[in-house]
Amino acid sequence: MKNVAITDYTFEDLSVEKNIFDKHGIKLSSERSPSKKELIELTKNADYIITQFAKLETDIIDNLLKARIIVRYGVGYDNVDIEKAKSKNIPVCNIPDYCVDEVADHTLAFILNLTRGITKNHQKVAKGSWGLGIPLCDMKSLNNMNVGIIGYGRIGQAVVDRLIPFKPNILISDPFCISPIRKSNASLVDISVLLKNSDIISLHCPSTEKTRNIISHPSLSLMKKGVSIINLGRGDLIEMDSLINFIKNKTINYVALDVFDDEPLAETHPIRHFDNVLLSSHVASASIKAIQRLRQSAAELIIKCHNNEKLMNIVN
Repeated sequence: MKNVAITDYTFEDLSVEKNIFDKHGIKLSSERSPSKKELIELTKNADYIITQFAKLETDIIDNLLKARIIVRYGVGYDNVDIEKAKSKNIPVCNIPDYCVDEVADHTLAFILNLTRGITKNHQKVAKGSWGLGIPLCDMKSLNNMNVGIIGYGRIGQAVVDRLIPFKPNILISDPFCISPIRKSNASLVDISVLLKNSDIISLHCPSTEKTRNIISHPSLSLMKKGVSIINLGRGDLIEMDSLINFIKNKTINYVALDVFDDEPLAETHPIRHFDNVLLSSHVASASIKAIQRLRQSAAELIIKCHNNEKLMNIVN
């Protein structure tokens, strides 16, 4: 009997996956939050592997004896040493399309909270006061604002589609996008042009050697005074110490983050203590439908491998 190892998961149970694997005679083994020793033991003789947040580093992959595929629950795959897996002829697959609408909606919610001061105005009224919760100069319309989108994959495109009716000027930077953007008020520009001219910058690119710390002191120094930064991509796209310094210097107007380099975010982390920072706990992708799609898609990739069918979404 073939065996699939699920290294870790945040779902209530694995009933969705088990139902699929049982139909194909595949045994399911799993851990919730394994130690490295437990992770090695779990995956060593697995035919198929699904991982969520567990780090499948070089030494883990070195110990794999039978693995034919590694599937990542999610879009990003920076917790897997994809080059080491490639050297052992193990394809690594992600699930890139399970939460496009959810993350794009969350991005728009962040942007509108920024331009309309929704949270601050609510807090003022809830405390028994009345009037504006933020200065009048910070109550803005998106119309004619410059909104920069870094990363024009599925989610970046969905964000742009949602923004267009609000009539901002949309600046897009993506090294893999070479064709003109044929959408109203949207244009493809060099990253330096985007950084210098955007009123709002929203990150939607993967974590790679080229994008890690893409927002750091040099790039922050290029930005307008009063810029706002939103990150729903990966936590390590932003060098946090530099971001905090620019917030303290009042160079940045507003920050909204759903992802962090080290999660869960430490209780004492200084980013928690700014009035102009909005945080959510890596939940932008969450909805019942999205999580169902994620789990089914991951299990179905295992079945494709089991049946020697063509695999989709190979990232290495």
